[in-house]
Amino acid sequence: MNRSALPALLAENSWHLLPYHLPLRNKLTTKQESDFLRKGLLLFWQSEVGIVYGEVAPLPGLHSESLDEAKLLVQNHFPHFIKELEASNDSWLELNYPKSLAPSVKFGFEMLAFHYQFLKEKTSLAQFLKPEPSFPVSLNGLLDGSLDGLEREIQRCKIAGYKTVKIKVGRSELKEDIQRVRLVRRQWNDVEIRLDANQAWTLKEAKEILSALADCHLAYCEEPLQNPQELPQLKKSCEVNLALDESLWKNPELAKSIQNNIHAYILKPGILGGWQETLKWINSAKSTGILPVLSSSFESGIGHLWIALLASCYVSKAPAVGLDTAFWFENDLLNPSFTSRTQNGRLILPPKWPEFFDLNMKVLQAPD
Repeated sequence: MNRSALPALLAENSWHLLPYHLPLRNKLTTKQESDFLRKGLLLFWQSEVGIVYGEVAPLPGLHSESLDEAKLLVQNHFPHFIKELEASNDSWLELNYPKSLAPSVKFGFEMLAFHYQFLKEKTSLAQFLKPEPSFPVSLNGLLDGSLDGLEREIQRCKIAGYKTVKIKVGRSELKEDIQRVRLVRRQWNDVEIRLDANQAWTLKEAKEILSALADCHLAYCEEPLQNPQELPQLKKSCEVNLALDESLWKNPELAKSIQNNIHAYILKPGILGGWQETLKWINSAKSTGILPVLSSSFESGIGHLWIALLASCYVSKAPAVGLDTAFWFENDLLNPSFTSRTQNGRLILPPKWPEFFDLNMKVLQAPD
């Protein structure tokens, strides 16, 4: 699809849902599929104040809704939502969204509502957002490869200027995971190390590996157990801080019942359903002394920037945000790319919220 086709496509007060395909540097493997493309949807609306958009990008294996299901939800609900948005005097953060919307769809609707009201007020990003965003925002690097390629990944993250890294564990033998973590600590003495096991281990395995890594001074281990109900038992037997991610949206009542054993919440707005829902968890974390850490669900650079804005506004002295997933994109939907907006491991405040022609049109597909 080229830019010359857009004026006809986006007639006044029309809206369209365009697929995008982002080629990846590495194959993205989830429980449901493995692909070198990240596929999603960009929702456009030619409003009276200009073209506004929102990203809808469910990830197979992480979101319960498929891309086709998300598309159908947008088609069913967006026309009515436009009318409510135009008529409402409420803030985009206080709008009522249909309860039937899947999280990835609400994420996109909310982004579009933000963009619409922002353009309507004709103000700066700093004046529009309350509290005002505080930039730059620190990011954490992602170490996802095998032991053989780990040194290259470490070097990339060092060059990028990261002060914090997350190591994906639980996909190989315990012995190899221990070697990988020790290699990072040995080669990078002052980096903050986070682990993410994605609920891979039994209680016995988690005790074994976290005890073996006690001298590596880990910031925390995210979702170590296949059975999160056993997290209090694990906490009693090891000195490593523990964090929740999947448990927050799979079993929120359990998450609240074991919060006294938890150091951090890993909050993915694309999974939780946008800023409104994520803010509930941020406020809950703050009230109980838990560290709120924002992260992505492999959205495009636009989604990454949206999440960084949330962290910059609502998490004072925000801990490093999990947005190094943007590095996986060979081409970004945001132009210039999200990664080009980072310096020394931090995201620099964009001069304005991206306008329509700050998009990389080459990755957008023609409408069905």
